[in-house]
Amino acid sequence: MIKVTFGEHNRCNATIRPETRFVLRAIANKFSLSNFDNDIALLRLNERVPISDAIKPICLPSNNNNLYVGVKAVAAGWGTLTEEGKVSCTLQEVEVPVISNEDCRKTKYTASMISDNMLCAGYPKTGEKDSCQGDSGGPLITERKYDKRYELIGVVSWGNGCARVGYPGVYTRVTNYLDWIRENTKDACYCTD
Repeated sequence: MIKVTFGEHNRCNATIRPETRFVLRAIANKFSLSNFDNDIALLRLNERVPISDAIKPICLPSNNNNLYVGVKAVAAGWGTLTEEGKVSCTLQEVEVPVISNEDCRKTKYTASMISDNMLCAGYPKTGEKDSCQGDSGGPLITERKYDKRYELIGVVSWGNGCARVGYPGVYTRVTNYLDWIRENTKDACYCTD
């Protein structure tokens, strides 16, 4: 059985006991193994998750049409700190700028690899920062200017190595799945706009 852990910051030395829930059902959306399109899933858990100082919800994007180009976003995860490196004990975060899909298709990726369901973020010219192996499925978030709340704009999906020149990180573009998310989570609680 798959389990999900909430409120964990340091996996090697937990000072706060995290909350654990079991996955009853995973709902995928036509994932394509050939190009990683539609790399998103919803997890139905066995019970609700309590909100606390260590566990807080993230808002869904408030604007379906926002492309977030130029926005500084934050990716988080316990993945490796360097390509082929060791995984981190402590939750890490990295700030990366969102780039347009048009510009992403002009990097070392072939244009056909980047679908409209994807979002690219990083430093393609210098490769200085990126999400890395083990971060997949983690969040790409940004702070809304009008209310200072955080929203989930992407899900770490794939890339060529970590922080390589010419290869920004590729994320699932959450705005393209808002209707699907709402349709499959009608009984869920949401962060209100």
